[in-house]
Amino acid sequence: MNPLILVIVGLVFTAVLVVGLAIMADERRLRVQERVQQLRQRPRSPIAEELALPFHERVLKPIAGRFINAIGAMAPAEALETARQELEKAGHPMGLNAQSFMTLRIFSAVAGLGAAIWLWNNPILGATLQVPVAGFAAVAGLLAPHYMLQKSIEGRHAMVRKALPDVIDLLVVSVEAGAGLDGALAEVVQRKDGPLVDEFKRLLGEVRVGKTRKRAWQDMADRVGEDNLNALVGSLAQAEQLGVSIAKALRTQSDSLRTRRSLQIKEVAAALPVKMLFPLIFFIFPALFVILLGPGLMSMTSVLGALGGGQ
Repeated sequence: MNPLILVIVGLVFTAVLVVGLAIMADERRLRVQERVQQLRQRPRSPIAEELALPFHERVLKPIAGRFINAIGAMAPAEALETARQELEKAGHPMGLNAQSFMTLRIFSAVAGLGAAIWLWNNPILGATLQVPVAGFAAVAGLLAPHYMLQKSIEGRHAMVRKALPDVIDLLVVSVEAGAGLDGALAEVVQRKDGPLVDEFKRLLGEVRVGKTRKRAWQDMADRVGEDNLNALVGSLAQAEQLGVSIAKALRTQSDSLRTRRSLQIKEVAAALPVKMLFPLIFFIFPALFVILLGPGLMSMTSVLGALGGGQ
């Protein structure tokens, strides 16, 4: 046989062998990568997940949380229940619970008292300012957490009031299109966001685990504590009890909310002149008098001075 043919056959065989080995190696590499990816996606054990956390998340934060809750738990049960209800209305700002909020109030009161004692003994303020400034520091330390919580509640209520008419309109459209009330709520949850939608998510979760719809709606109204939402829940409960159309009840409630909002805007607009009276009298008018009458008074003073000097 011709040696050249043998060389060509050998080269072809070698090339095919190399290509085959390369393909097999690539397939093996892909299988290894896929296996590694599966291992990465496999849920880790709770111990492994906990050990993967940083030291402060794994050790310091739980210890601090237990310490804070232990201090707050010493508060009276009635105070803890009141704090829990107010935190529910505020949406649990900063992740606070009743125990941690009571601890915050205790620390704030102690800090205010310490600041008051320091200011009382501070000679820089003088005897006249020591008493009122120290008293203000003590009162501020005692009332600051409660004041901030009330502001959080008011802000959340304002967001609920603002979102409620549009949410009700979307519920009306969904119900009139043939969806049930729970399906309409699910549609709202998918399309909207905010505190009101978060409460709807919680409501749907409670209904799915077996709570009655009426009880879930009432619990949501109690958690939020906003008057317009309470009226909506009452209207839905009455409509369900009397067999009235849910869509009609929702539309009536939406019209009532928009009318109420229009009246509130008119009330705010009517109160603006009275609120502007004091800034006008004490700030704007004096500045205008200085600008308008100042040059004339200066000229008059110069003329009178010249006349007096001539005499």
